[in-house]
Amino acid sequence: MTREHSLKILVVDQDRRRGQTLSDVLRISGYDVVNHVTCEDFLPNIVAESQPDVILIDLDSPDRDTLEHLAVIDRDLPRPVVMFAKDDDEKTIERAVRAGVSAYIVDGMSDWRVKPVIDVAVAHFRQYQTLRIELDKAKTSLEDRKSIDRAKALLIEQRGVSEPEAYALMRKLAMDRKQRLGQVARDILAVSEKLQQSHKDRA
Repeated sequence: MTREHSLKILVVDQDRRRGQTLSDVLRISGYDVVNHVTCEDFLPNIVAESQPDVILIDLDSPDRDTLEHLAVIDRDLPRPVVMFAKDDDEKTIERAVRAGVSAYIVDGMSDWRVKPVIDVAVAHFRQYQTLRIELDKAKTSLEDRKSIDRAKALLIEQRGVSEPEAYALMRKLAMDRKQRLGQVARDILAVSEKLQQSHKDRA
């Protein structure tokens, strides 16, 4: 059995009978269906409890509540989401993708298409997550550099030290505290702001 076939699937369907049929198809295809729920259930809690690898949703058209649930999942518990729907409206599809849907299928589901669709959704999701992590790292790095530069300027002004000396002081603090340099810089700036506010309150 391949790694893809051992994926745990959460089935979400507004029609319980249709959802049961879908679950049976997935099990026959070698997947592990961890739960089968309706669109009325609160999906973030169910995902947190069942920890599926993939969420597969079958409905006529995604309503606002379902999309809001998916947005919460994408923020807090991201995983691939495959949605089969009859609604082919471009705005509906756009809203679904913004909510975290990895694959939106509008021309129905057949047994032979299940595995290829899930494989593509998982691949897209992994690629997207990699990009998201890289962007988060780049954003954090940029924010750290800004804080470090501001903290260096502050130490130079307040202590009369050179730029290399200010940087060395911050690095020593980071090593002593076992913190990232960016965090130490933000702490220095926060303490300075508190002292300034304290002086203003006394004046």
